[in-house]
Amino acid sequence: MSPVTNARLLFREIPSELPDPVSTFKYDTSENIDIDGFPLHGGFLVRALAFSLDPYMRNRMRPEDTEGDMPAFLLNKVITGFGVGVVIRSESPDFLVGAHVGGFMSYQEYCFFGDAAASALAMPALGLTVLENPYNLPWRYFVGNLGMTGQTAYYALKDVSEPQKGETIFISAAAGAVGLMLVQLAVSQGLRVIASCGSDAKAGLLRELGAAHVINRKTDDIFVELKKAGPIDIFIDHVGGITLEAAIENAAMHARFVICGAVSTYNGPMSDAYGVKNLWLVNRYRITIRPLVVIDWHEKYLSEFYKTVPEEIAAGRLKCYESVYRGLQSAGQGFKDMLTGASTGKTVIVISEE
Repeated sequence: MSPVTNARLLFREIPSELPDPVSTFKYDTSENIDIDGFPLHGGFLVRALAFSLDPYMRNRMRPEDTEGDMPAFLLNKVITGFGVGVVIRSESPDFLVGAHVGGFMSYQEYCFFGDAAASALAMPALGLTVLENPYNLPWRYFVGNLGMTGQTAYYALKDVSEPQKGETIFISAAAGAVGLMLVQLAVSQGLRVIASCGSDAKAGLLRELGAAHVINRKTDDIFVELKKAGPIDIFIDHVGGITLEAAIENAAMHARFVICGAVSTYNGPMSDAYGVKNLWLVNRYRITIRPLVVIDWHEKYLSEFYKTVPEEIAAGRLKCYESVYRGLQSAGQGFKDMLTGASTGKTVIVISEE
């Protein structure tokens, strides 16, 4: 076979505020790859099927020498994140041809995993796993409700928040990727759900899913609405800022707060972020505040997750809500829509359905 184009998504410019679809990223088609003749050196070649876009990736769009939870994207290099693909050539006994794999990948149509000393194009296969799909669900689900997104929602209602049937849970960014699954799981577990979102259409969807009280953050006073609907036993936060402050003010005694993210602070300098003014109430209400970093809970719950959630989705008891963008050339717009709330559910870049 003659060489084919290996389209890539490059990180082009560090944004000062919201990433721009054109200036922040570059869809690059200058690289070709000889699929049949590419030397594997004991590694394996994967054809990408889908990539995840996630709010945490905004924090990777920073200067290389600044500290962060994950490495910064490198200027004029391929961005990396969570993806799923199929092995098309292999010299590895652990990753056979035809196997579907998921994990950390370069955002390009063909990804080579192997020894970096043997090839400058190689990525280490750290955290890459062979995926099982007994219910024949779409493979893109494995970067969404069957990937980090779904795992975050699932773990949030385990030990980290200790939910009890009948308690009131407040979920911010409830029409986002994690939020929509959280609402469904919380309702199914007998929790009373308060949900916040950014549009009337999203509010309608959340009510359909069983949320008892829905707040439109753009038109409602969140302090007033939480006072009506509270007090809050559990808060799962993806927003931070004034939303966190309002939740603290309306917490029940011994409330449990789980911090998954703070998207309201991502698109500007920390000096401009909203400063929560009522942290002293954490003492008054004996609030427990815990972080949720999904990898911290894999050892305890990942196996249970895969035994439970795929079946729930296949049976229709859990619905997958997605904003699907086709091809890497659409990723810049996908990022913008996700960070501005224009998308609903999980933002996914689909390269191929198979």
